[in-house]
Amino acid sequence: MKWKEKKQDYSKAEMSEKLTRPNRHVRKFKETKEPHKHNTQKHRHFNPIICLDFSGFSSPMASRSILSCKILLIILVCFCPTFSVAADTLYQGGEALHFSSRLVSKNKLFTLEFVRLGSAESSASYLGICYQNDIGHPIWIANRNKPIADNSGILEIDGDSGTMKVTYSAGDLVEFYSSQSPTSNLTATLEDSGNFVLKDANSRSDRILWQSFDDPTDTLLPGMKLGINHRTGQTWSLTSWMSDLVPARGAFTLEWKRDTHELVIKRRTQTYWTSGPLTSNTSFENIFLNIGFLDFSFINVSNADEDYIMFTVSANQYTRQDQRIFSMWQMTYDGNIIDNFTGRVFGGTICKGNNADAGCEKWSRPSCRSSRSSFELRSGSFVNTVPRKNDDNSSLSISDCMDICWNDCSCVGVPTRGNNGNNTGCTFFYGNFTPDPSGSAIQYHIIVQPEPTGQVPPGKRKWLLIILAPVGFVSMMGLAGLLWYLRRRRLRAEKYLKELLTLDSTKDTPELENDGNKGHNLMVYSAATIIAATNSFSADNKLGQGGFGPVYKAWELWKAGTPFELMDPILRESCSKDQVLRCIHVGLLCVEDNAMDRPNMSDVITMLTSEAQLRLPKQPTFSSA
Repeated sequence: MKWKEKKQDYSKAEMSEKLTRPNRHVRKFKETKEPHKHNTQKHRHFNPIICLDFSGFSSPMASRSILSCKILLIILVCFCPTFSVAADTLYQGGEALHFSSRLVSKNKLFTLEFVRLGSAESSASYLGICYQNDIGHPIWIANRNKPIADNSGILEIDGDSGTMKVTYSAGDLVEFYSSQSPTSNLTATLEDSGNFVLKDANSRSDRILWQSFDDPTDTLLPGMKLGINHRTGQTWSLTSWMSDLVPARGAFTLEWKRDTHELVIKRRTQTYWTSGPLTSNTSFENIFLNIGFLDFSFINVSNADEDYIMFTVSANQYTRQDQRIFSMWQMTYDGNIIDNFTGRVFGGTICKGNNADAGCEKWSRPSCRSSRSSFELRSGSFVNTVPRKNDDNSSLSISDCMDICWNDCSCVGVPTRGNNGNNTGCTFFYGNFTPDPSGSAIQYHIIVQPEPTGQVPPGKRKWLLIILAPVGFVSMMGLAGLLWYLRRRRLRAEKYLKELLTLDSTKDTPELENDGNKGHNLMVYSAATIIAATNSFSADNKLGQGGFGPVYKAWELWKAGTPFELMDPILRESCSKDQVLRCIHVGLLCVEDNAMDRPNMSDVITMLTSEAQLRLPKQPTFSSA
C-alpha cells in the first residue's frame, strides 16, 4: 500500500478538535480528578489523556506518520493552554478563568466568560454570564461600570486569602468575596439555573457565601428575587444598560413595591410604569403571561427578614416533550420589559408622557408643554439650516436625551440613536421637522401636540371657511323654504278643519278641495253629526282609543250583526251600505288594543278605497261585550 503525506496547516483549535474527535484511530478517555487536589497552574481546564491506536499500520510510511503525530501531540499538550475540556467550577488556589477560557453549566445553557462589548472600534471586555452562547448581550455582568481595556482580565479564588476577584494588568478590578477566616476549599460553580455560586466545600452546611443572583444586571431569571433583605439592607432590582451596546447602568430600573404589591419601572428614580397589583399567583393587573406552552407562577414572600417577588415556570398539558422549561425577563435600554418565551412587552415605549393607560404614569412637564404633548416616532428630516446642538456626554442615554428635550421649550426632537458609535450622547433639534408620508425616511423622536377634539390646525381653518360658507348659505335657504312650506300646510289644515266644523251636512271630499286635486270620494261628517252620534262623546258609547284619540261604539252592534243601526236614519237611503260597513270595519281595526295591530293612515286610505278583503277585528279594550 502506497502512502502519500498531505501537507496542511491547522489552527490550534482545529488541531485540538481533530485530535480529540472519537474515531477508530483516536480514543479519548474520561478525565478523572480528585475533588480536593488542585492543579497549581493558572489554567482553567484539565488536559485530557489521549491514547493513539495505530495497530492497523505497519508500513515504514505509517511509522514516520506515527512519529510525527507523537511529536505534534507533545507540542500541543505542553504549549497550548486552550487545549482543554470545559468545566463548570473554579477552585480556590486552582485554575483561573482567562479571556481565552470559560465555564459551562452542566446543562450547556450558560457560560461564564470574558466578552467584548461596545462599538466595532471598542476593545472593552467584561466578565459575564451568557445564555445559549449569546455573547452580544450577557444576562449578568460583573464589571458593568468598569470595563477592561484589553484581554488581561482574570477571575480567580486566591489560594491564601480565599478572596474571589477579577484582576487585570493594572491591578484588582472587582472583589466579590473576601473570607473573614482562613479557608482552603472554596468553590465557585456556574449552576444550571444560570446562578454563579460561591460556597465552602469543607462546610457541611449549604450556606452560600456569594451568588450572582444577589447582584442582578438587566435580566430576571426564574428563582431570582426583586425586593429587599431587611437584615442586610440589600435590594434586588434590575437596571437597564446605558445603550444597546454599553452595559453600564442606564436610565431605567425594575423594582418591587412591597406596600402596593406591584412591579414598578422607574426612570431616574421617577415612577414611569406600574404593573398594577398582583391579582393572583399567575398575573398582575397589567401583566398576563399564561398563554402558551408554559405556566408562569409569581411567588411573593413578606416577613421580618425580607420582602420580594420571584417567578417560576413549569410545564402544562400543552408543553411539548422537547420544550425547554425556561423563560426570562430582560429590561431593554429604552425601558421595555420583554419576556423571552412569550415575546410580550411591558412598560417602556408605550408610555408617551401624556398617557396613563396600560400602567403608564404621566410625566411631569414644564408650562410650555400641554397635557396633550407627547413624544412620537416620525419619519422625516430636519433641513441643514435647522439649529441643532450636540452633547457628547457618553453617560447620556437616548432616554436622557428625550428628557432634556422635553424640559427644553425650544426643543423639537431627538434622533433614535446616540451621536457616537456606542449609541450614547445627544443631538437636539430646534427647528421645523419635515415629515415623510411614505415612512421610508429616518425616524426621530418628535414632540407632537395633537389638536383637541373638534379643533383643526390654523392652516386648515381658511380652507374650511371657504368650503363651509356657501354650504351654510344654501342650508339656511333650504331651511327657510322648509319652514315656509310647513307654515303654509298648517294654515291650509286649519282652514280645512274650520270648514269641517262649520258643515251642517255630509259632503264629498272633492267639494272641499280648492286647489283642484281630486280626493278619494270619502264621506265627510260634520262635527254636529259626530256629537249627536256619540251622545256628546259619552263614555258609555266609547269603543276604544287609538293613537289619535277615543273611538265610540260599533262593537256590540258588529257582534250582533246589526252594524247599520249606527247610521243616522236620514242617511240610510242616500248611502252605500257596503261603504258604511267597510268604514265601520276599518274603524274597529283602528282601535285594536295592541298598537302594532292598528293600521297606519296610509293603510286606512287603501282599505277604504279598495275592494280588498279585510282581516277580522278583535274585541276592543273598552267593550263590555
